[in-house]
Amino acid sequence: MADLDNILEIISPVIIGKKCLIFDVDGTLLDSMTMWARLDIDYLEGMGYHPEPDFCTKVKMMTISDASIFIKNYFGVDKSPEQITKEIMEMAYSRYENDLLLKPGAYELIKTLKNMGFHLVVATANEYDMVKKCLERNDIWQYMDGLVTCTMVGCSKQRPDVYLKACDIVGSEVKDSVVFEDSSFAINTAINAGFEVIGVYDATEEDKWLDICQLTKCQVVFGDER
Repeated sequence: MADLDNILEIISPVIIGKKCLIFDVDGTLLDSMTMWARLDIDYLEGMGYHPEPDFCTKVKMMTISDASIFIKNYFGVDKSPEQITKEIMEMAYSRYENDLLLKPGAYELIKTLKNMGFHLVVATANEYDMVKKCLERNDIWQYMDGLVTCTMVGCSKQRPDVYLKACDIVGSEVKDSVVFEDSSFAINTAINAGFEVIGVYDATEEDKWLDICQLTKCQVVFGDER
C-alpha cells in the first residue's frame, strides 16, 4: 500500500520539470478492468446463460463487436450482433455513470498534481461521454485540461496518436510530458514514441507487472491493490 506522500516521493524524479501529465483511465485512475472482464458474462447471465471458462478465454481479447457475433453464434442468441453490442454498451454506460469508482488515492494524487501546476490530460481507448460522466461523478473532471479518445484520433493505442494529441491540447512537447499507464502494450507504444512512462499496477495485468517494472521509470500502486 502506498499513501500520497510515498507516491509523490516515487514519481517526483520523473515528473519534476515536466509540463504535461497524461493519464489513462481504465486500470490507471479507475477501478474498472474487472468490470470489463465480466461484462459479457454478466450480460449472458442476465439472459439465463451460464458461460463456461473456455468462453471467457475466447472473448477476452475480442472487440465488443466481435464478441457480440461470437455470443450470437455460440449461444444461439435470438438477437442481431448489433443489438447485442448495443445492450452490452448500455450496461457499461450505466456502470460508468452510476457505479465505478476511482482507485483509492487517485483523487488525492490528481488534486495534488493540479495544485502543483501540472497540466493534466486524459488519454483513453474508451468513449468520451462515458469517461467524462464517470470523472465528473468522481469529482476529478474539474482538474483535467482535456480528454482525448482513440476514437477521436482514429486509431488504438497500438499507435501513439492519442498521447500526441493530449500534448497538443496543452501545447506540450513529448519531452515535457509523462504518461501514466497500466497496460503493457500501451506502455510500449508511449515509450517508443519518446515519452517517459510511469507504470500503474492493476490486477488484470499482474502477469505482466515485472515487464512493466522493467520498462517504466517508476511505478505506482494505489491503495492496497498489491
